[in-house]
Amino acid sequence: MNARPGGGSVHHIAVRRLPAVAGGEGGPAWPERVVYCVPAAGTGARSFLGPFASSPVRRNLGVMQLPGREDRLSEACMDDILEMAELIADAIAEEGVEDYALFGHSFGSLVMLETARRLEAFGGPVPAVLAVSACPPPLVSTALRLFELAPADLAEELRNLGRLDSSDPLADELAALVLPALEADCEAVARYLDGPPRDAVASPILAMGGTLDASVPREKLAGWRECTTSEFVLREYDAGHFFALESDLPLRAVVEWKPDPARGEGQDTWAVGTAADSSRSESGSDW
Repeated sequence: MNARPGGGSVHHIAVRRLPAVAGGEGGPAWPERVVYCVPAAGTGARSFLGPFASSPVRRNLGVMQLPGREDRLSEACMDDILEMAELIADAIAEEGVEDYALFGHSFGSLVMLETARRLEAFGGPVPAVLAVSACPPPLVSTALRLFELAPADLAEELRNLGRLDSSDPLADELAALVLPALEADCEAVARYLDGPPRDAVASPILAMGGTLDASVPREKLAGWRECTTSEFVLREYDAGHFFALESDLPLRAVVEWKPDPARGEGQDTWAVGTAADSSRSESGSDW
């Protein structure tokens, strides 16, 4: 895949990975597919990678570290999803990987949707699958305008979503650190949703959600069907908004994704898994 020069942005994207483990990981039959990830709004690569330090999927993950968070805290945040997607697509193209997938959690889903469009336009290898999790599709313009909230209210939203422990004595300090990036990401979402409609992507889409996540019910997840001209699968896990960090099952599904001619274009597959159990594959019936 040939890299396309960026559009003169003052920003850049860094890809973060967990250190390799001596003796190999995942066994000789473990897939080599690279899964490029963009985590939830306001969060960084370190917080996303941490839960998978002991999982075989660790070898597959390449997490995009946007400016303004964690080890890039001193850098100015970005507030434009189109610019983020352009730089991420360039970073992926520069790595020259043939077998790869895109994974976005919550806010990251919209970034990776636009990244898929950029990569398809490059004319090189396209993602094996675009996995989106805990996020309504862009045609469902019901995103909470978090950037309009006062800092205290914004911190409360973090607590409501389960990513800020009120019992932690450092909770307020942690909230203050992530608020600038969170505000910028939410403003980026609002700007993106206010933009013109965009064409569907050619990549298959795996849409995932938590059955306990009232903010993104199944009906909204199903709307991702309109965002692809290829296969569409919807899978749910028995957990909340951050189900993707509670188990490696969702990422395993991306690593192990294979096209299924039996599904065909326009066919939906529904499955329910248990995020708390990472020792087995998803169970439940297909509807």
